[in-house]
Amino acid sequence: MPKEQQRTTRPRLIARGKKYDGEPNRIDKHIGRRLRLRRQTLGWTQQQLADRLGLTFQQVQKYETGANRISGSRLYDLFCLLGVDANFFYQDMPADIRRASPRYISSATAAPTGAEEQATAVDDPMKSEKAIKIINSFARIPNRQIADALCHLTLLLGSSSWMLKKESSKNDRKTGRK
Repeated sequence: MPKEQQRTTRPRLIARGKKYDGEPNRIDKHIGRRLRLRRQTLGWTQQQLADRLGLTFQQVQKYETGANRISGSRLYDLFCLLGVDANFFYQDMPADIRRASPRYISSATAAPTGAEEQATAVDDPMKSEKAIKIINSFARIPNRQIADALCHLTLLLGSSSWMLKKESSKNDRKTGRK
């Protein structure tokens, strides 16, 4: 393929990973969304996170939108402070976003490895706004006995719905229904 054609078929990057249209790299946006998710899960405001990091809340905003890239040392500070491992920021990254990596952009033949595909196969229930609200509300229950009972009830409901699906599937196989 001629070089001129290659340029038009792949997105081009300018300095610091941004595309020529000024949009942040999609991987930086994904990391920012994961940062926002964890901050909200902890019930922190952007200002509270900024204070803990010695930054302004505007800098945290820029991290969360992907407008500013997060350096390796700052990422280390974040996963220590937020109580997650480094993989947390890369979990559930769809294949189309992984291909926004400069490695893929610079090589038309690069393809995700089996390990990369497997890393995104598990769905994260913490993506849901409802899950974040439930966790924050659960943490505010003043009576720990009630909180423990609610946890037990939730586990029972979750396992019974799994059992119902399993039983339904077993019955469908017996009767030949799909």
